[in-house]
Amino acid sequence: MSTHDKPPILVTGAGRRVGLHIAQRLLDDGHPVIAHYHRPSEAIEALVARGAIPIQAAFDRAEGAHALVAAVRGQAVSLRAIVHNASAFTPTPTDMDAADAMFEHFFSIHMRTPYLINNGLIDLLRAAAAVTPTDIVHITDIFAVSPNPAFDIYCATKAGLENLSRSFAMRYAPQVKVNTLQPGPILFKDSHTEAMRQRVLAETPLGREGGPEAVYRALRALLDNDYLTGTAIQVDGGRHLTR
Repeated sequence: MSTHDKPPILVTGAGRRVGLHIAQRLLDDGHPVIAHYHRPSEAIEALVARGAIPIQAAFDRAEGAHALVAAVRGQAVSLRAIVHNASAFTPTPTDMDAADAMFEHFFSIHMRTPYLINNGLIDLLRAAAAVTPTDIVHITDIFAVSPNPAFDIYCATKAGLENLSRSFAMRYAPQVKVNTLQPGPILFKDSHTEAMRQRVLAETPLGREGGPEAVYRALRALLDNDYLTGTAIQVDGGRHLTR
């Protein structure tokens, strides 16, 4: 099957960091990509130059998810996979009004948006399932099962996505596999101080930052195995063992 004939893979949050790397590597491996992004960037322009189909949408409201579903339907009649990578990550504020606003924001990005996208595009995945295995992969976090109280809203909404993923695995079987990836210290942010980085790495048995390629390899393992559904892979260098 030529690249032109393959059903595309939708990657949300493809404009930066891990999502960008996933989109780049899928293109490297000959997969057509639909690249969702929030804000325009040179990285998205580079993906488009390589053949990716760009779709801009904000996920802080349900309308953004509905808009993305409509846009994908305008570009594809089937899908090989959906990779839910879009995410927000900040500590919970102490001000309760600000925390309430964050809860709504994170709930929309981490739970409502994947729910609406999956239900809105499931028929495109089933359309491709006649000729190739199809997948939904939710990228969550090791904090979904080993929460950090300073990030309790983030952790709770990621845990909610873990639960939704298992429900989808049962609902969409046998045509569509549904799994999660739980990254750990993959790619530090610029805001992480050296002391913070060293503390995290000291809690990581493999003792180093994983890099986004580790997530891509785990994603490939899910895409390439036709007998995995309803499971989670921890991509964290073993950090879950020490939390």
